[in-house]
Amino acid sequence: MFYPVKITDKKGKVKKVLPSKKLSKDYWDSYFGGLKKKVPLHLQKKGPKAKDDPNLNNDGLSESQDNDEYSLD
Repeated sequence: MFYPVKITDKKGKVKKVLPSKKLSKDYWDSYFGGLKKKVPLHLQKKGPKAKDDPNLNNDGLSESQDNDEYSLD
């Protein structure tokens, strides 16, 4: 629970009041926002390596898999 905060100037005149709901929302947004940024390495998704692999054609198949002919000796 957060209490409203009053911001005053040098003379004590209230310049701004931060309501309890805003303080609570800002706090929890920053808390959960920080958790989203820190994902352990073992949980991070890794992108496909097929784009950079020189042995793969445009379909993502290797050149040896590209040939549909099979021979039985």
